[in-house]
Amino acid sequence: MQWTSRNRVIAAINHNEPDRVPINVTPLYDFYLNLKQYLNLEIDEEVKCGLSMEVIPHPVVLKAIGVDISSVKLGSPRRPVTIALGNDRLRDEWGVVYKKIRQSAGSYYEVVQPPLANATLEDLEKYPWPVADLPGRGESAEKDAKRLFEDTDLALLGRAAGSIIEMPIYLMGFQNWMLRLGSDPIFAAALLDKITAVQMNFDRVLLQATAKYLNIYKVSGEDLGMQTGPLYSHRMFKELFLPRQKRRWQAIRQYLDAVNPGVKIMLHSCGGIRKFIPDLMEAGIQILDPIQPHAVGMDSTELKKEFGSRLVFHGGVDIQQVLPFGTPTEVEEEVKTRIKALAPGGGYILAPAHNVQADVPPSNLVAMCRAAQKYGAYPLDLTLP
Repeated sequence: MQWTSRNRVIAAINHNEPDRVPINVTPLYDFYLNLKQYLNLEIDEEVKCGLSMEVIPHPVVLKAIGVDISSVKLGSPRRPVTIALGNDRLRDEWGVVYKKIRQSAGSYYEVVQPPLANATLEDLEKYPWPVADLPGRGESAEKDAKRLFEDTDLALLGRAAGSIIEMPIYLMGFQNWMLRLGSDPIFAAALLDKITAVQMNFDRVLLQATAKYLNIYKVSGEDLGMQTGPLYSHRMFKELFLPRQKRRWQAIRQYLDAVNPGVKIMLHSCGGIRKFIPDLMEAGIQILDPIQPHAVGMDSTELKKEFGSRLVFHGGVDIQQVLPFGTPTEVEEEVKTRIKALAPGGGYILAPAHNVQADVPPSNLVAMCRAAQKYGAYPLDLTLP
């Protein structure tokens, strides 16, 4: 069999062993520019990123380092929905005002004006919620997906527009939202219902445009954990968050089953979330990202033993210490550790345990990819030191 990036990923997400462990990377804007310079690649491209600062790398860059997956997302509508306010401030279509912050590790956008900080139930009914199916969004996504599907052998990941759990933090501010969660469950439920409806409409537009080309559909920004464990109680998760997430994921699954049933649903959820994993799987999650290795309860070996026959893992490579501050040799050892723990039997896509920021030396990311190609070849040598 002639292995390509696409069928390599398809094998892995179906719990089979391809020729080697697949690799994925999501760079942020500043790091991506550094990486292209390090690789001495001059590519005629317009490097785009949104408020997340995430970049979809050019296929030439992905192939140069051995990455197997590219992404597609909704394009910008013909009528601008993000408004520049001056002084590095932007207002997005949710009404949230952000300011660009520049640090040594790169630039990012921080919420400076949450529009629903003191909202009432009546305010939610009157609020101008985003409209998903504006002209231009789906057409752009379909064009990108078709081009990548036909012109490359990369696997394709559909990147959903946003979250249910985190969106209230942007709309209200972290402290305001946490206080309302505890003191006003009726309001909290109403806000989550509004957000869920909007995000499901965004899913519909993206899936209608791209589903036939995809291998993975990623729902992102649903962080349930911290470094030290869960951010929310299990009861709150099951009563307030999970029913709405399940409604969304089942609608995604229903659409995929009608158009392209081989697509797997991936959830991005940071932190120590082990206690939530059985519920997430029951609700329809098939791939879990990012497997933050130093968060409480997220030991790679234990996760593979407990859930590996039913759940695919994506991520795992330490982005907090090893990738930004380690040597290429230490990066190689980290890769070997994750492969030995997570790769046996397939069901693993090796990737950094979050987006790659500008404090990561490009040489370390290249070392990660090279080590994955070297030590991730099947059959695995599990006697590696």
